[in-house]
Amino acid sequence: MTGFATKSWRRLMMCRPSQFDVIHKGHNAYMTMEEPVNKNLAMTQWEGLKSTFESIGTKVEVIENTKDQVDQVFCANCALVWGGKALISNMHNVPRRAESEPTIAWFKERNFEIYDSRPHGMNLEGCGDFAYNYDRKHAYLGYGFRTDEDAYNLVKDVIDFSGTEFHSLKLVSELCYHLDTAMLNLSQGHALVFRPAFSKESLNLIKEINGEENIIELTEEDCVTNFVPNAIPVQDGDKHYVVGMAFSPALERKLQDLGYEILLTPYQEYRKSGGSIRCSVLDIGI
Repeated sequence: MTGFATKSWRRLMMCRPSQFDVIHKGHNAYMTMEEPVNKNLAMTQWEGLKSTFESIGTKVEVIENTKDQVDQVFCANCALVWGGKALISNMHNVPRRAESEPTIAWFKERNFEIYDSRPHGMNLEGCGDFAYNYDRKHAYLGYGFRTDEDAYNLVKDVIDFSGTEFHSLKLVSELCYHLDTAMLNLSQGHALVFRPAFSKESLNLIKEINGEENIIELTEEDCVTNFVPNAIPVQDGDKHYVVGMAFSPALERKLQDLGYEILLTPYQEYRKSGGSIRCSVLDIGI
């Protein structure tokens, strides 16, 4: 693939996790607070992820962590970015809503066009619930837990999806509360999918769009333990990378056989908050 595909995941926002912690028990199924966060290790893992992206030529731009905003490191949720426009989120969980103002200021400094979804009063959690095929022919908005079903119409009205078909996908498993914890679209047209995450109708739509032959069904181990849907696909010329926290040996072999190079970067401290790699980056170059 060329053109749009090679521009994906090449310019990222990341939030330095100086305030990261898990203090909101039960905000998702993973936030049990059974084990405290090792903050030094969390910072080391974040720096390692940033370095991994930079090592393959991806530009990373950092937003500093606002005081007391423990979840801001998961900046994928703060906005939906497409075509130079930043659609600012309205977070489902009240403690995260204070992230919006520093996010708006950051995008203004970079001359993005900004649309604030908050006055509409519906929940919309940015690129946590947004995905697209690498060729840009199809894009998706997930709903069911953090994003409201009606947000689809708002996104469709605000974002110019010319040349891209925009679809809505219903999430039904609390283990996959965002779309980026349920499905990953890779750079050669494959889609990694956790079947139990989707309604029957949404799963059929995913298969219809991507083709049964391109669907790789994920085990619970790879979805829930390894957070594989939360990996990042990066194409650099004829190289097809998948940057992830962990993969089962069987899935790693399968992806390698399909021509993908796996770049492992430890990120397990963030799973304590129900997040991983893709939660921690926002593609601002699409």
